[in-house]
This record gives sequence, C-alpha cells and structure tokens, in this order.
Amino acid sequence: MKFAVQHGIGDSRWTPAIISPSEVTRWATSAERLGFDAISFTDHPAPSNRWVESGGEGVADLFTSLGFCAAVTSRIRLLTYVLLPTYRNPFITAHQVATLDHLSAGRVTLGLGTGYLKSEFHALGVDPNNRRQRFEEAMSVCKQVWAGEDVTTDGFGYSARGVRSVPAALQRPHPPLWLHANTAWATDWVVREGQGWLGMMIGEDRIGTLRTVPIPTLDAFAERVGDVRARCAAIGRDPATLEIINTGVWPMLDVRKGLDADHMRDQIGRLTEIGTDWIAFNLCGDDPQASIETLEWFGGEIIATQ
Repeated sequence: MKFAVQHGIGDSRWTPAIISPSEVTRWATSAERLGFDAISFTDHPAPSNRWVESGGEGVADLFTSLGFCAAVTSRIRLLTYVLLPTYRNPFITAHQVATLDHLSAGRVTLGLGTGYLKSEFHALGVDPNNRRQRFEEAMSVCKQVWAGEDVTTDGFGYSARGVRSVPAALQRPHPPLWLHANTAWATDWVVREGQGWLGMMIGEDRIGTLRTVPIPTLDAFAERVGDVRARCAAIGRDPATLEIINTGVWPMLDVRKGLDADHMRDQIGRLTEIGTDWIAFNLCGDDPQASIETLEWFGGEIIATQ
C-alpha cells in the first residue's frame, strides 16, 4: 500500500503557523524521510465565507505550495488533491503543471475534480452547470499541450490558433491523471482516459454539499472497485493498468485523539484485498508540532511495519 498525506492547512482548524516556510519544509521533509509516497495540497481559490465558517477546509495555492515542496524534497511525489481544471483556462493549467513537472524532476501526480461549490464557481466567473463539459474540454487541451503539440481549438471563453505552450510535460505522455470518481460519469472518464480512480468514502449526510454519490462503507467501496473493473473489461482495458485510490477511510488523523494501529492495519488489509493501491488522508493542522507527531506516529506504526 502507498500513502499520500495532505498538508495540515486542509484542516478547518488550521492556524497560520502551519504554512510558514520553516513548517512546510519540516512537514515535507519529514513525510519523505518517514516513507510516505506523496504529499498534497488542495484547490479552493475563492470559497464563500459561509463555507469557510461552517467547517470548510483551509487552502493554500496548490501550485505555489507544491513548487516550494519540490525544492526541499527529492523523492516524494507531489499530488494535487484535488486540482479543479474547471476553474481555469486550460492553457494556464497545462503550463503550470508542465513547469512543476520539470522543476520536480517528473514527480507530479494530478488528482482532479470537477468542483462542487456553486459560490466559488460564480466568484471565478464559471457556470457550474457545465462543469463536466468544461472538465473534458480542459483535459483534451491539456493533453495536447503536455505532448508538445500545436493547439487549435475553440472553447469556453477562449479561441486558440496554433498555440504552442512550452515546456511540454516531462513525464510522458503526461503526469498520471487521477479523478475523484464516485459518479458513473467520472468513472467512465477515468476508465477511458485516466490512470487512477480516486474513490471518496462519504456518507449520505455530506453528498448534498459535495454533489456526489455516497460510498459509506468498505463494503460499498469494494462494490465500486468491482464496478471499475467491469467498466475496464467492457472497453478492453486491463484493470491492473488503473490505480485504485481510497480517500475517506481516515478522514483526519490526529495523534492527540488516539489512533488504533491494529485497527488501521486491519483496514489496510481489507483495502488491499479489495485491490486498493493508495490511501490518501488529511492531517491535523491546528498545531504544527501535532502535525509532525502524527506523521511520525504513522511512519513508525504503519509504514515501517508493512
């Protein structure tokens, strides 16, 4: 099993100390030293105050943050968890990703989503009702840019004629593409075009806000993985070529609240049986030292015992 950890600013209780240069350096280098496989930041450039005040996660710009982390690490992968291409002109997205791919020596993995906060869409001048079309259009443009192709296309609010954005991506044909894929539409896209199905374990109580399909239990997660495999088979794709990523089995880890290593190992065992390749989770962020101590605990009790 591989493990990806999101920076503690993703905790709704985050404090400014968590995003200081020294603390981000300590967090990134600690995660690398302890054997984590990826570190991540998420993407909410303009959430509403209502969302923030009702427990929405904290956010730092993910390209700036991952670029900083690239400079202080050498092995660990840099994960966008998750990037919303629907929010941006696709040429801007493709250029930022390709640049980060080069500056990290090919360590970028793109966790992707279509977005769910209507207020944020409107703040950014984007219609939330066509988010799926925008996503597919953006990824088509990005793939051409990452391949080093000249691009001629018309899209949502732009018209490109013979555009060549450099550099092309370092990883070929592009960085791995994972998609938050609880819905059938997203699963179909990943099976056709992606490298990772990212299933979010979530109950009925939160789907109204997140605008997705619930996966409340490990048994339900197993059923969805079976569906992914069936969809791969239907188009002649080897299911082994698509990574399975679980998020939500551990919504937020905080060593101060007590962590049961045996229970977590049992969950890892079950997820391994299901065919899961990665587990991604969030980290407490109200106290920088608690974040590091939680990383240290996980590295010693879980990663080192695999």
